[in-house]
Amino acid sequence: MFKTNKESLTVKEIEEYINEFEAAEQKRYNKLWQYFMGKNTGIITKPAAKEGNPDNHTKTPYGRKIITTFTGYAYRPKYITFEQGTAEKKYFDELKKVFDYNKEWIKTSRSGRNTGIFGVAYEMFYIGAKAKTEKDVLSVDAVPRFFNADPREIILLYDYQPESEKKIGIRYYQIGAKDHMVEVYYPDRFEIYRRTLGNNGKYEYSINSSGPNFFGEVPIVEYELGDEKLGLIEPVLDYIDDYDLLVSDSFIEFSRFANAYLRIVGMGIFDTTGNAKGLKSVMQRIKEFRVFNNLTKPEDVTFLTKDIPTSFITFMTQEVKKQIHVQSHVPDFNELASGALSGAAIQRLLFDFENVCSDAEADFDIGLYDRIRLINTIFKAQQKEVSEGIIIQHKRNIPLNLKEFADTALTMKNAGFSRYLIASIMPDDIVPDVEEELARQDEDMEKIMPDSSEYQEEPNGEEDYGEREEDSSGEGTKGSV
Repeated sequence: MFKTNKESLTVKEIEEYINEFEAAEQKRYNKLWQYFMGKNTGIITKPAAKEGNPDNHTKTPYGRKIITTFTGYAYRPKYITFEQGTAEKKYFDELKKVFDYNKEWIKTSRSGRNTGIFGVAYEMFYIGAKAKTEKDVLSVDAVPRFFNADPREIILLYDYQPESEKKIGIRYYQIGAKDHMVEVYYPDRFEIYRRTLGNNGKYEYSINSSGPNFFGEVPIVEYELGDEKLGLIEPVLDYIDDYDLLVSDSFIEFSRFANAYLRIVGMGIFDTTGNAKGLKSVMQRIKEFRVFNNLTKPEDVTFLTKDIPTSFITFMTQEVKKQIHVQSHVPDFNELASGALSGAAIQRLLFDFENVCSDAEADFDIGLYDRIRLINTIFKAQQKEVSEGIIIQHKRNIPLNLKEFADTALTMKNAGFSRYLIASIMPDDIVPDVEEELARQDEDMEKIMPDSSEYQEEPNGEEDYGEREEDSSGEGTKGSV
């Protein structure tokens, strides 16, 4: 964590922070990104075999498998939802419009993915122009906008308090072979520089623009995966390298087997002139036609080979593969899908993984509430009412057993739980929109209930059940409905 007690940075200090960041964090982030992209640096940088020997550098994208499993399970788009809670409906509707305009569900998922890769994720805020959402026009001329920022381009400086708070934010990104843009954010303003590599090998800064920061704080939201900011790939990098090495060396052994030494007894291979100058062409003809002639014994031609330890290779690859999942705490769902399992059995198998996701979700919610607070800052500046009490809900993307969910819903209904709560805990594949589901239930109830218009109250409060006819005695009545 970078810290400072300064209220403003000089160009020299900005460059020092960038150099420190590049030497430490950025280098580490670049490596983790390479493994996520399946470009495993361990096997790529393995020394090449000497000329004439088989070589192999197979890259297994195990880092990507771990992250896609983690993201799909805990951060699938629209599996993290925002409920009104105790907030005012007018405010909640306006907040939803801002979320819809920013395609919040996509950016939330991307931030979750980045925490899995890097251990940290960032969102940057700015003010955008008025625009249409899918359902309505936002009622303001300035709309809070946010986007996923690459952690390899973000430097956050904190103060020295026991509970550190953001003090200055730096974002820099390359725009040319020798040029970068450097954005520096203070609570009250921003400054943007052009950073150019000079002929002397040093970077030179020139101010590009500056202005006020309407958010009143550094407009960068940070999402952390634990206070150590340790992603899921980093602890198992060595195991991924081992797996790549086992696979690559196995292919090398197969290549050696396919290119076994030729052993010829009692004869030689020469061309028609009686010398070895044409050996290469002769060998090519033998490989093409696969024929030896003038042999007298079965053992005249054999190949020198060695047995490939297939059982050992299988054991080691399976063991390393197992350790990748055990040490990353991310299960292999292909293994879980090998048999029919109940929901309770799946939950027991996912216990370790769920611990990781639950801790991650608690840290992630801090960033989500920071996001809402930044949006509220703009709402307040526009003299709009804001409310507290937004509730964040997390769902899990697990194999569905519809009968179990139906039984759970029935049990909850009989126990007196509200329709809203029952619908809200259902998986998104079953109930994608809670409000819409409740509206449909109301429509269904209206169809099966009698028409209430038949039951009208008289002015004196008595109910009219249709016309009545008194009998001759004036006591009994008969009527039709």
